[in-house]
Amino acid sequence: MIVDQPQSHFIFGYHSEIYKGYQYVAYQGKALTNREYLEHWGKWLISGDRNKLDALAIRLDPYVESGLIACFKYDRRPLTNLRLQECFMCVFCDDRNRDEIWKILAIQGERLKAWIHDRETVNMWLPGGRLLENWIRSEKLDEIKAEEVRNDSRGRFSQILDYPDRPFAGWPQ
Repeated sequence: MIVDQPQSHFIFGYHSEIYKGYQYVAYQGKALTNREYLEHWGKWLISGDRNKLDALAIRLDPYVESGLIACFKYDRRPLTNLRLQECFMCVFCDDRNRDEIWKILAIQGERLKAWIHDRETVNMWLPGGRLLENWIRSEKLDEIKAEEVRNDSRGRFSQILDYPDRPFAGWPQ
């Protein structure tokens, strides 16, 4: 099921049972803890223009519905404030089955292999991380506001980092 809400920067691909409690951050049917999430969860990155990613989303949707692909999301438009020229799609999965997911992407015509663990993404959004600091600069925040943003980031991610044995409940909002 493709979820396209115009107010969101992202377009998502979820299993149609997502709003009924379907757990997609899982491996072999078992939901991951925060520790397992940080250890194993990640994504294949696919770049391209919006038309390419819209078409790919339609082709990947049956794999999401069947449970082979956990989920995906992609940019509605490039993040120009982070100096990106293209849109990106993240195809999420556990690293223990990422090769199987890559085969699906290769069948769809993808050739450039780019994988990143979510723990690396979390680190980039923590204080001092490249993405958070680039965002702060792009918003031209003064140092007081920048420190508030850093503290907020630290507090939000502590929900995952400080409680490794809790079930993973998603990125903090």
